[in-house]
Amino acid sequence: MDIEQLSKSQIVLLTLLVSFVTSIATGIVTVSLMDQAPPIVAQTVNRVIERTVETVAADSGKGQTAATIVTQEKTVVVKESDQISQAVEKVSPSLVRMYTTAESDALFLGMGIVLDAGGTIVTDSAALGERAEATLALADGSRVRAFVTARDADAGLAFLRATSSAGTKTPMWTPAKIAADRPVLGASVVAISGKTIPRIASGLVTALIQGGVVIDTNVSEATILDGSPLIDTSGNIVGVSTSVARASSGQGFITASVLLPAPLSAKK
Repeated sequence: MDIEQLSKSQIVLLTLLVSFVTSIATGIVTVSLMDQAPPIVAQTVNRVIERTVETVAADSGKGQTAATIVTQEKTVVVKESDQISQAVEKVSPSLVRMYTTAESDALFLGMGIVLDAGGTIVTDSAALGERAEATLALADGSRVRAFVTARDADAGLAFLRATSSAGTKTPMWTPAKIAADRPVLGASVVAISGKTIPRIASGLVTALIQGGVVIDTNVSEATILDGSPLIDTSGNIVGVSTSVARASSGQGFITASVLLPAPLSAKK
């Protein structure tokens, strides 16, 4: 039959049929592509939110015309790179760098994490060795001395307490947020290092070793320092690089959940 001879109703039905077949084909192709896409692409797509809410408000029954209120929310695409930048910015004030207490030519020892507003710091015990004290360089450039108060041999952690000498200003400590839950396989994580300036290396959780106590990642081993924190894309501490974790994997981190509920209960 010649298409020009179709009635209006037949043309409408034909159009609907073509649209229906096209939609099915598009859905099949989309599902196939998503199955073949890398996990990072799927995570990005899942963060795309689009919702249209339509609320119809009826009149009070006095014959007035019903009012239609339509609220539309724009599509928002959250890039993982933006999340990482915000996470690093959030946790940076809670990180310190440790040095020897020498007056000149102090040696870099490792990274530390602020646990509370009183100046309790956690780090890799191996970074300190047998030392009982260290100098802490804060994010604002100030330096204070800290003394070891406890060690946890099982996790390879050491805890220090900062002190203020007479005539010096007491630092304002910004405690880091410790993740209560361990990350899942495939979760995006970021390791922070840098002896003089902040450096980051992103990766994924590739395995959970020793019953989840050690978090294995694909972060380059060369970028990890003693005491380097491992954070999630929300800026929460999920792991700490310690000698115990590195004994299981060079790219491993002890889970931060061992720091909960209170670090002062650590074994000496």
